[in-house]
Amino acid sequence: MTSPTKTHPAMTPEDMTALYARCFPDRPWDESEITTLLNRADVISVITDYGFVLASCIAPEAEILTIAVSPDHRRQGIASGLFRTLWSNFSTRGIDTVFLEVASGNSAAMELYKSFDFQEVGRRKGYYTRINAPAEDAVVMRCALT
Repeated sequence: MTSPTKTHPAMTPEDMTALYARCFPDRPWDESEITTLLNRADVISVITDYGFVLASCIAPEAEILTIAVSPDHRRQGIASGLFRTLWSNFSTRGIDTVFLEVASGNSAAMELYKSFDFQEVGRRKGYYTRINAPAEDAVVMRCALT
């Protein structure tokens, strides 16, 4: 069942899976994982031709599960646009607090999140395993919408 806040333009779950693998090669999601998330009643998806964001919403809180933007189209405002659309969906669902996790070394993502007023509230040491690299901490971030 698809909720009214879900939008599914040209990008299919198969396309999303391929994009996710390009963005997160150390732990790509398979198509069944993405399809399962898209079909969950608590998940909001915002999908464009070059990126997507998925968030789980159980009022009054939401968790950004992932955001993926094509490496060839980064730094063009796509992620910010995805977030702005997501934020408008949050307002209709009674969401006042948003959480997310990000790899501590992902400075571009950290910059984006800080621009949306996310603040670090915790760390999970060695949370992200890497292929041929040491594990990386997850930075837990929170944003108050009200």
